[in-house]
Amino acid sequence: MPLPTNTPYLRPTTGKNNIKGALDSLIASHINQIGPSMLVQVVDVSAEPASITGKVTVRPMVQQQDALSRPLAHDIIHNVPYLRIQGGTSALIIDPKPGDIGFIIISGRDHTHAVTTRQPSPPASFRQFALQDCVYVGGFLNNGPNQFIQATEQGWRIVTPGTVSIEAQGEVTINAAKLSANCDIVTNGDVKAGSISLTQHTHNGVQPGSGDTGPPR
Repeated sequence: MPLPTNTPYLRPTTGKNNIKGALDSLIASHINQIGPSMLVQVVDVSAEPASITGKVTVRPMVQQQDALSRPLAHDIIHNVPYLRIQGGTSALIIDPKPGDIGFIIISGRDHTHAVTTRQPSPPASFRQFALQDCVYVGGFLNNGPNQFIQATEQGWRIVTPGTVSIEAQGEVTINAAKLSANCDIVTNGDVKAGSISLTQHTHNGVQPGSGDTGPPR
């Protein structure tokens, strides 16, 4: 059977250097078809507070180039699941915001069915390493935050320009050497110092006149 004439690296007259160059070019062409993990910027966020983890729309930040080194923008990637720090039903919810910079990790196969059902599923198509099949991990190259939880050598620091709300169905317990508050304290319930109630305690030594009462008990 004669050798095909449309594959130069298989021609008997092709030199070793030409064979290597042809194979390198062929391999590079296939590698270029693999969607690489890359920096992206969030364009839009689809999420509701404390709901199932949402999705983001992202724009790749590293552009493509043509043969003349002219930049070509990537298409926007839609419906990208993003990372939430969660174990079971416990989570730290810090959803992405438009303008955030993060990283996308490309799946090796079409993960559409697995993302939709959240169950082990066969690939939805035969595509491989496509930009559509990615997840978003955020927190790279962003501006400094104005609210944060910071671990320092002195301890933990919580900063916010807004309010802090703690909701618990059970008790809240603080074990510390001392609790200081530089603010008014308002409560709808009682306050106890030791066994003495703020709203129900009594005083001894009460008598008409200008004398002071005894200590609460």
